[in-house]
Amino acid sequence: MEEIGIGVIGGTALAAMFLYGVIELLWLTVFSRRDGRPPVSFRHDYSQVTKNMVIVIAISTLLPLLTTIGLALVGSKVAPLDLGHEWYIWPIAFLIYEFWYWVQHFLAHKVRLLWCVHSPHHAPDTMNMVVGYNHHMLEAPYMSFFLGFLSALCGIPLEMIVVISTLDVVWGSMLHASPGIISKRYGPLEHFMQTPSYHRVHHAQNTRYMDTNYNSITLFWDWAMGTLQPLKDEEPVVYGITRDVNVESWRDVQFGEMKLLWDDVQSAPRLKNKLRYLLMPPGWSHTGDHAMATTMKQALAN
Repeated sequence: MEEIGIGVIGGTALAAMFLYGVIELLWLTVFSRRDGRPPVSFRHDYSQVTKNMVIVIAISTLLPLLTTIGLALVGSKVAPLDLGHEWYIWPIAFLIYEFWYWVQHFLAHKVRLLWCVHSPHHAPDTMNMVVGYNHHMLEAPYMSFFLGFLSALCGIPLEMIVVISTLDVVWGSMLHASPGIISKRYGPLEHFMQTPSYHRVHHAQNTRYMDTNYNSITLFWDWAMGTLQPLKDEEPVVYGITRDVNVESWRDVQFGEMKLLWDDVQSAPRLKNKLRYLLMPPGWSHTGDHAMATTMKQALAN
């Protein structure tokens, strides 16, 4: 009975998220036509997705969740320990899950090969629920290895991973709510929860905001790791990545960063430099003329 109750709650939450996504889509579509000034990426985010919106949302939301649960099942079979099912294990399990979420997201921004897989999610120069559904096809197994397999390997029971990952999908998706609909902050929640304001910072190409706010539910690991960055009212978010992206081209959004990486690898002298282009942060150059987020922030500070 307990499992049925959890399943009903999780299913209701997912359904509510889908419903909000549809309502937001319809509202912004009507508003954009009335206003006549849609964002540059609006046509990419909506006109293409609306053709098969329900299918796209279902796949992009359920596939990572199912992959995480599947890899958690594998991890639970080989885990060297079991933390148990007592009530006090829940906060421990939550912290472990969120730690692995922070790690995988940090690596996705700091390892260029992984950034190529993650960058399509950051390519649009606007923010809305459809951006939350915009991921590279390879991102689900990469994320699920950390969130499912490694979490289970740390001893988190499978049912706890199911519940936490469902909460992660629902809350993490809602972080992409359009500022045109949800523009205000969330009061006391801003002190300990990831909210749309924090996630808008994460999607910014502003130098101050780059590579911050990696978690999707709480602020704990961003605070502990020094990657927490609140939104500053005096510095509005500029969405997107630091190269010009043809947001109406599925090929450029999904594979543009991979092409640039391939070009750098081919032109780099010596095998050592070729490998560095794969593993160093985006913006690293064998010439020493770096354009990494860290170097840009250092220049801003000076």
